[in-house]
Amino acid sequence: MSTLRFLGLAVGMFAAVFVGMRWLLTVHAMQPDARLPTFHQVDKDSPRFQLEQTSISDEDPTRDRLRHEVLDDAKALDDDPCNPILKARYIKAVNDYAHAWISIAPCLGNHTCRSGADSALMDRAAQAFGSPLDHRVREAMVAVHEKARFKLGDFPNDTATLVATMARDGSINPLAMHPTTNGPVNAQNDPRPHPGMAEIRAQFGDTDNRQDCGH
Repeated sequence: MSTLRFLGLAVGMFAAVFVGMRWLLTVHAMQPDARLPTFHQVDKDSPRFQLEQTSISDEDPTRDRLRHEVLDDAKALDDDPCNPILKARYIKAVNDYAHAWISIAPCLGNHTCRSGADSALMDRAAQAFGSPLDHRVREAMVAVHEKARFKLGDFPNDTATLVATMARDGSINPLAMHPTTNGPVNAQNDPRPHPGMAEIRAQFGDTDNRQDCGH
């Protein structure tokens, strides 16, 4: 009797092991589970991926606000380059952005940058505003200055040179030529002719594609 019971248990265990191993060795389709992360191939050439990469910043809320204000106002002015309200908003946003640079490296505002301590401050400013989002800001500035017309005096003296460098717009740089008057140079007290970007581009054989707003 005990022998038959033993044989029955042995047969039952063998069957259980056989069924279990068969189940483990069978390929089962994985069911979706919201708790598990999903992966997909990233197209590095897609506009969405490139936008995400150029939107990376240092996540400083104050600097991010300044960056996005320049981007938003540059986009608006690029769409309507003859709108004086949009132009004023853009100038204010860019001035605020440039002043943030100058708050770290004051020599950028009074044009007294030298080696030594000034170099360290300039490096610090470049690092603070060296994120991919900052590069996108400067690209937006270059694009809008190639489309909208600015002149000497549109930007205050303390930011004009820095803005001219970022936007690659020599027509707004008060240090582009030697002044003939003492004191700060602006459109009101500078007797020099103020060449527009069209004249500067013509000297280098470039075409001025900026909007002619009739003034």
